[in-house]
Amino acid sequence: MRNSRVVFFMSAFHNACRTLIATSAVAMMCVSATPAASQPIRVYAAGSLREVMKALEQGYAAERSASSPRQTAPAFDFLFGPSGKLRERIESGEPADMFASASPEHTDRLLKAGKLRSSNVFASNSLCVIVRPGFALIEEKLVETLLSPDVVLGTSTPGADPAGDYTWEMFRKIGAGKPGAFEVLDRKAQKLAGAQVNAADTAAPYARLLTEKRADVFVTYCTNATSARKENPAMTSIKAPAAFDVATSYAIGLATNAPESARDFVRYVLSQRAQTVMAGFGFTPPVANCGTVEPMLKEAHAAWISVPLEFTASAGKETSPGIDLGKRVKLNLQPVASLVFVPPADAKSAGTWGGSVAFTASQNGHLEVFLDRRAWVDVVHVADKKALDSVRSDRWLGCAGVGKNLGFAVTAGERYELRLSRIDGPGVSALLMPMTITPTAQSPK
Repeated sequence: MRNSRVVFFMSAFHNACRTLIATSAVAMMCVSATPAASQPIRVYAAGSLREVMKALEQGYAAERSASSPRQTAPAFDFLFGPSGKLRERIESGEPADMFASASPEHTDRLLKAGKLRSSNVFASNSLCVIVRPGFALIEEKLVETLLSPDVVLGTSTPGADPAGDYTWEMFRKIGAGKPGAFEVLDRKAQKLAGAQVNAADTAAPYARLLTEKRADVFVTYCTNATSARKENPAMTSIKAPAAFDVATSYAIGLATNAPESARDFVRYVLSQRAQTVMAGFGFTPPVANCGTVEPMLKEAHAAWISVPLEFTASAGKETSPGIDLGKRVKLNLQPVASLVFVPPADAKSAGTWGGSVAFTASQNGHLEVFLDRRAWVDVVHVADKKALDSVRSDRWLGCAGVGKNLGFAVTAGERYELRLSRIDGPGVSALLMPMTITPTAQSPK
């Protein structure tokens, strides 16, 4: 009834707005009653993320459309450039809702300064040497070629661009095995990219610089090498040998005042689905380090990166297996059509999977459920078969591969079932973690 009255009032109000002469306070009320267009999410991101960020935007929009057809995906406003320079701009007060850096050094620094509320590693890369058309280079003579005085060696700018920092780390590794090599490479390298942010740049510069013969070879990320070869198929590239390759880490952080839509996008970037998107561009999942973890999440983080215990989830015909809280488990699931418990109509989709496991709450309060895949999640109180209301916590486990998390209020000593459905594969990793977190908003499942 209350909703009907609101609809009637708003309809009458807007009709009055259309008919009254707009010279009074009523006109001002009409203007203020018109919903303002939502502001785009402002994203500062490393230049090497240019292509993959656009793909992640599209993947996120498609996922939202599939799960909530009536909700429009937010617009994004990207600024790409060298991470060190983008960090300086955020430090100076430029408004950015999130920052995706090619090194956690920059997101960690902004986190400590209070400019970001998180810093989470979400991808890794490797170093490659791109070779201009017509220049011969073989892997066995890579170091010899880089050191040759006749070869023009191009790099990014260390300090401003993490690609340059990683390159100099590679130079030091070469120098460790070949005395004097670091000094030669440090002296001869031409810093041709990554010195400044240029909003007008719409493509990475590597193919252009090499095609123009500004350099014979260029050390950069392997993902950049792939993009350069697409732009100019006459180019070749060589991956840095394992002896002096440098493992790179990308981190993403949210501004302290970022809107919920930005937080939701970061959750997507940290998910397993996003890992699939990024793999198509040559990025790899990060190693066990998942970024700077907030103190309240350290225990959950340690459990998440541990070796999971394996269980087979029940379809509901038999007693659900019991799992321990605070330990990551790998659940073997059942075809959704075989589930006895009734998931929501749109969750029982053909070709999807689900299942249930039981647990006993160890303490009163908040229990957080972390999964490595997107899923429909229910926690049911066994005694009365009632599903608990879910809440989205103000913070979540910032670790690549965490595809979804929801919180539930549980009672110590009571028995519950975790019921999962609408999962796109036969297995899922899960962590049920008792936590001291204050829920902030009711969350859709």
